[in-house]
Amino acid sequence: MIRSIFLVIFSIVYLNGQTTTDKPVETCGHNQSASRWLSTESSLTENQELIDITYYRLSLDVDIENQNISGSVLANGHVGFSQPDFIEFDFSDEMYVDSIHFEGETWDFYHVNNLLKIPAPEIIIPEGYEFSIEIFYHGSPSVDYISFNFDTHAGENHIWTLSEPYGARRWWPCKDDPSDKADSMDIIITVPADQIVASNGLLVNEIELGDGRKQYHWEERYPICTYLVSVTSYPYLVWGDTYVSMDGDTMPIVFYNYPDQVAIADDNYLLTKDMIGAFAQRFGEYPFINEKYGHADFGRGGGMEHQTLSSMGGHSQWLIAHELGHQWWGDLLTCASFHHIWLNEGFARYCEAIWEESHNGVDAYKSYWESHTFYGPGTIYVEDPSSVGQIFNGNLSYNKAGWVVHMLRGVMGDNLFFETMKSYASNDSLAYNAVTTENFQAVCEDVSGLDLNAFFQQWIYGERYPQYSVSWEILDSDELIVTINQTQSWQLFHMPIDLQILTGLDTLNVTVENQNQTQEYNLGIVSQPLFNVILDPDDWILKSVEYLTLSNQVPGPDQITLFPAFPNPFNPETSISFFIPEKVGEIKSIIQIYDIKGRLVDEIHSGRSLPGMNHINWNASGMASGTYFVQLNVEEHHFKQKIQLVK
Repeated sequence: MIRSIFLVIFSIVYLNGQTTTDKPVETCGHNQSASRWLSTESSLTENQELIDITYYRLSLDVDIENQNISGSVLANGHVGFSQPDFIEFDFSDEMYVDSIHFEGETWDFYHVNNLLKIPAPEIIIPEGYEFSIEIFYHGSPSVDYISFNFDTHAGENHIWTLSEPYGARRWWPCKDDPSDKADSMDIIITVPADQIVASNGLLVNEIELGDGRKQYHWEERYPICTYLVSVTSYPYLVWGDTYVSMDGDTMPIVFYNYPDQVAIADDNYLLTKDMIGAFAQRFGEYPFINEKYGHADFGRGGGMEHQTLSSMGGHSQWLIAHELGHQWWGDLLTCASFHHIWLNEGFARYCEAIWEESHNGVDAYKSYWESHTFYGPGTIYVEDPSSVGQIFNGNLSYNKAGWVVHMLRGVMGDNLFFETMKSYASNDSLAYNAVTTENFQAVCEDVSGLDLNAFFQQWIYGERYPQYSVSWEILDSDELIVTINQTQSWQLFHMPIDLQILTGLDTLNVTVENQNQTQEYNLGIVSQPLFNVILDPDDWILKSVEYLTLSNQVPGPDQITLFPAFPNPFNPETSISFFIPEKVGEIKSIIQIYDIKGRLVDEIHSGRSLPGMNHINWNASGMASGTYFVQLNVEEHHFKQKIQLVK
């Protein structure tokens, strides 16, 4: 046995909780960079690239009083034609390796630079070989890190783990990378008898050892990656519920609650089965249906999507929906590297909105996205996955990434979008595996038949958002011409855009393809009086809009449209119309008329206005021809429209 000791600086900074946080215009500002990023070297060592782990058995004896753990990890795997010089596991130098058994024989090893290096067999086997290595170790995981935590709650001892992204190596030796999932795992934990241990998969054994200790044996038979392995322990109050699958089968839902928090958790926890049903309907059946789902309270804010048993530092519906959503997006399908963390966090954020839609309706879904916008710089693709702050950037990896999923739904339409999500989750080569952005893009294109390369390049590898300006005019031939400009400086966006055309008698909808800095669209003959053209009325695109012909945007979720009519020279009583959406309700408004110098020349009090189209008569007989401004004042919002009065 050889153990080398080196001075190593190894720093990982963890985000506080897992929650929820100029150049000339060109087609895509990061086209060249994207190809460079896609070829970024793996965080694995060359030797680790050559091994595949198929099974772990983690057996730990936890000494709470001395804050120490001791035990063993049995790792089975295989190597192929290209064979490593060492079989290497990630393992913190702060922990101590007692011995290594390779195929039952005591084996030499090197523990240096947070790597456990085990010499491979000297005889080269051309076709490769399988291996079984058992590592015996002990130590006190550093209190500076949160991967394995000795804690208390309400005066009782409490153990919990949180290993994402690179924390598993701090408390057990493993190939600590999301690209390599073990096919199955056993987790055997020995604790004081007053503790209740919760972990992944199914509890297959609970043994009183007779010496004041108890042993729990959990069995995970679905593929799992290292950062999703969890151990929590506390004198929990254990209760549960039942989920009935789409096929009529039942699955246990188990809650491990702090006894003093059951009363504040149970109402939302009892919604868990409804959330599973809502997601199963849209994404396909819950992916670990033969085991369980549940929650275990732990000592962090936010939550962590440990496979089959999320660790919860809160009890809100959004948090429950987020961590549950991860069981599909993060656990069933896991980002192959933390470059692609948006496939986990953006999708889980999207699940929060799906629950809003399912539970509270379409308006709640739309309001959710209005409150989760991000317009700042940076790519959703994580350029530096060694930076935990970049990985868990709340604006990019969560909010904007969630908007990308929302925008895909807008591009595809509901039927194709949800068919794509189900196909992605059930894909034979991807399910229970590690995935990249390109894997997801390929499924989207295969199901929809669309070329989505520009979409993914601009939204995942590019930065920011489109800034549109819109104007319209009606030609002498009564043809409506709409002009859309992209005014941003960073990149051009290629997007389908919905336009809503409001006329005196009807509302017309049309979709146009937009990709150039300036594009004109001839939308045909408009035979009715035209009030307005609205770009992306249902907010499918993360954007800003400036209306050059009509300014009608209210900050926030409510929208009011002002339609000043042109006076009829034969009828001095003309009308000023405005549209108030249903959700605004009754409002009290004032309409003011200003001349070109900004002087108030008339004022009309509209009284109480009901939702829908409202008309106010304006007597323009005493006013000279010229340019005027009509301003509608609604509470703190002001809508001003320039008109030309001709007599």
